[in-house]
Amino acid sequence: MTHHRARNESKMDINPYVSQLAGRLIQTASDAQIKFDSNGWQLVSEVLSYAAAAEQRMSAQAERIAYLEQLSSTDDLTGIPNRRGLKTRLGDVMAAAARHNDEGVLGFIDLDGFKGINDRHGHLAGDAVLRHVAQMLTKLTRTTDVVARLAGDEFAIVLTRCNAIEGEKRIRTIQQAINASTVSFAGIVIPVHCSIGVMSFNGATDPARLIDHADQAMYRDKLVRKQAFGAAAE
Repeated sequence: MTHHRARNESKMDINPYVSQLAGRLIQTASDAQIKFDSNGWQLVSEVLSYAAAAEQRMSAQAERIAYLEQLSSTDDLTGIPNRRGLKTRLGDVMAAAARHNDEGVLGFIDLDGFKGINDRHGHLAGDAVLRHVAQMLTKLTRTTDVVARLAGDEFAIVLTRCNAIEGEKRIRTIQQAINASTVSFAGIVIPVHCSIGVMSFNGATDPARLIDHADQAMYRDKLVRKQAFGAAAE
């Protein structure tokens, strides 16, 4: 095997980084006037090929891990982040708020009368309602905002870069839109209603306390709605 042939073969079917290492190795050997026989060049080629294969396996493993992490933070039914995904995204939002001295607003959402929908029309109808709400929330928020399904019929919205007054107004507009909407399922029309708790935050706010306070505010809103609309708001 000639010097040039071995050099070419040592670079075949390997990624650019390993190919670069091969070039440096060959150049170093040349500068040091090291001469390899055919067995020596074969050994170099095998080592480089092994390094390339190992790097490709690690890259594939990293992609697989990233894919599994995405699955673990995404709600299967609606395709939006789940509770774990919300915590991750909320952490990112609050870190950005701390860096830029920004504010934001969290809306904690609970559907009214959802158990009755499942009892009267079945769980497939309930699933249709959940997907409908997720789609509305996504449509009515910006790409920089965060929409998540926490569990069951609970959702959350994180509005970034807005103060308490502006955020409250936007979330109440979203609530009105949801409460005016319906879902058509198997020939029936299902009205959709929700209660929402709203809390503002900045970069110094504790995320766990923020979610807890928004949850409490939601129950206060649900109580007011129950007094106004009766059992339908439960």
